[in-house]
Amino acid sequence: MQYHLNKNCVQAPNSTKSQSNMEKSLNLSLSKVLSSYNLSNRETDDIDLSPEDLHHLGYRYQRGIGTEKNQEKAFKLYKVAANKGHVISINDLGYCYQHGIGTEKDGAKSFELYREAAEKDCVESMRNLAYLYQNGIGTERNEIKAFKLYKEADEKAILMQYVTLENVINIE
Repeated sequence: MQYHLNKNCVQAPNSTKSQSNMEKSLNLSLSKVLSSYNLSNRETDDIDLSPEDLHHLGYRYQRGIGTEKNQEKAFKLYKVAANKGHVISINDLGYCYQHGIGTEKDGAKSFELYREAAEKDCVESMRNLAYLYQNGIGTERNEIKAFKLYKEADEKAILMQYVTLENVINIE
């Protein structure tokens, strides 16, 4: 979802309408899962939601937004969304393994997941992978690879900001 600075646009960051619609969508997704599925007694693989909605629900469970905080459910939801190819969920699943959120800590698994998402151009995963290289978590310490990944992530982030700014300028 891309936002821009045109205050009259429903997708502008400060637009009450945009925030309200997004909140309604997240609440609808949350209530749909909570009412239709008992996640504690049911596998999450058969939940009929988009990977994006699964990720949003995982995020809400991880932080206790609109529901009781439940890191195990968050982990399961991220895993299902990741299995459906959702890149941010792949990154967040790596984060769960790195920090033991809803699962046991596993540096090697977090390394694999960050690498997978980084190969799909996820800037946050590039930074996370660089951190693992820098500190020797789940892999051998390699400060050269860490530096290259930090640099690549920063270059991609700058490029993304430039493209976003260009889109904002072209809209008005």
